[in-house]
Amino acid sequence: MLGVCIELKTTCSHCSSPLMMNAVTNDILCPACNKNNYFSDEDWQNLLDDALKEGPVLKEGEGQPSTIMRGAYTYQLMYGKQLPRCGKCKTNIDLNKLAEYSESGNYLCQKCSSKTFVRKTDVILAAVYSSVKYLVGEDDDMLKVNPAKSKLPASLKPVLFTCPSCAGNLEIDGTDRMVSCKFCDSQIYLPDDLWLRLHPVKEVTRWYLVIDENALPAKGTMPDWYYLSDVVSDRDGNTYFASANDSEGDFIVWSINKELEVRWIKKGLKFSHEKTGLCPANDGELYLFNENRNSILKLSSKSGDELKKIDGNASAGIKSFKGIKRLISCPDGTLLANINNVFVRFNEEGSRLNLWESKKFGLFSAGVGNDIPQNDSEWAPYIKDVGSVPKKLNGDFTFMNIGLDGYIYMLDKSSSDGELAKYEQSGTKVWSKYIPLNYKNCRPSQDERGNIYIIGTNQNGDTRIISYNSTTEKFVEIIKDLSEGSYLEEEDTLTVLPDGTILALKTYNCLKVFSPAHEMIFRSGQSKEEDEDFIKENKEKHEKDED
Repeated sequence: MLGVCIELKTTCSHCSSPLMMNAVTNDILCPACNKNNYFSDEDWQNLLDDALKEGPVLKEGEGQPSTIMRGAYTYQLMYGKQLPRCGKCKTNIDLNKLAEYSESGNYLCQKCSSKTFVRKTDVILAAVYSSVKYLVGEDDDMLKVNPAKSKLPASLKPVLFTCPSCAGNLEIDGTDRMVSCKFCDSQIYLPDDLWLRLHPVKEVTRWYLVIDENALPAKGTMPDWYYLSDVVSDRDGNTYFASANDSEGDFIVWSINKELEVRWIKKGLKFSHEKTGLCPANDGELYLFNENRNSILKLSSKSGDELKKIDGNASAGIKSFKGIKRLISCPDGTLLANINNVFVRFNEEGSRLNLWESKKFGLFSAGVGNDIPQNDSEWAPYIKDVGSVPKKLNGDFTFMNIGLDGYIYMLDKSSSDGELAKYEQSGTKVWSKYIPLNYKNCRPSQDERGNIYIIGTNQNGDTRIISYNSTTEKFVEIIKDLSEGSYLEEEDTLTVLPDGTILALKTYNCLKVFSPAHEMIFRSGQSKEEDEDFIKENKEKHEKDED
């Protein structure tokens, strides 16, 4: 777990005096005018949204100021990444004991004996931010329905005030602003300067949100993403995502089941969202790799926990995995990769193995294949230019996948002459077909009926999902563009579950899910918003053209 510190203030909507927001609560009493200021659940969620998204990815001790204008209020917010600590002596609070402290309501500092208020997540935040587990250091008096009335500070006692009606001397204790004269029974409203002396303006204090980085989001929601590095599905109908909200270290890997419920989230992997890929392992686990890293990680498909790190075995032919562009896990437990345009087969110990073992039609083993170059500067052929037992292929243009039938499928994303090819595990090329799409940038995905799915655009820029049926040996358009009365709106990434359920995605939280009958059964909020904007703009353009 980690801590995000908060300092938040605004001004009273009634008297414009400074108003400290030292606790998450709907009603905050202004000490200057004794009137309540109301802050809705939505107000709080919007105020803390940036802090909860950006705070965890800051460096420890790093902060960020912010000015927020919302409704009648202008807020001054400071948030940062910092472990909860005693407000008096700055001693860190043990995060492992927060459950215990929250039961009693307080943490007693062992160094200075000061009390720090601790409670479990407020219902205001729990509904939206399930990762927030505890609130530490709030002003608990702000949370009381009937807070104790302020008393005059001992250093100011006694305060004498002259009754404006009878000139009698009154002792003021600061409990009420409207007082009765004990001599003439007049009702007297204490002036501002005296009242403020008795009730000094509260200072902004620092409090903390304690976050469980790997907590699942609220039911029915998924993690936010802007960058989508990769998405793959396994034989059990689970889908795995590699994504990030920005480029500053918030990369995560996460998984959903076939009911679209989040199974787990893994943070802290220290991967860049750029040039990162996923690969379902033959044993049911998951591989994570990046073109600029020397090694490959094997993650648990059940939790996202790291199981193994695969480093290259220089003595066995692989110095490093830097330059890896594509990776598939074969039925025999070996891994086949494209590294700097060269095909490389290896095991989980990082040792290079024989590339192909084809004996058909006079073909012989290719040995381990070509030497792995330092970079991909050398020319490499495309799918249409290679036959069986290939040793080189352009990795930037070629996507690979293992079908449910055990065959290797390779897709060339070239705009004019890209082909889809089917290979046996032996390296024998079975067939190669021209793909009737202009742009396509996804791996080919196969369902249990043998259909292969590809997403892309036609020459007019309209988005399409097509499928190839090995029985009819034809490509069929199955889902078309929104402009044509269908569902797609520039989605460019695709994965398919064994039963034929299709997930179509793009950047910025856009996801659409289609049933095996190709009916849309789910659409994310962002996808719905963008679809509605597209329809509105298209309608306005149509009306303008008619005029």
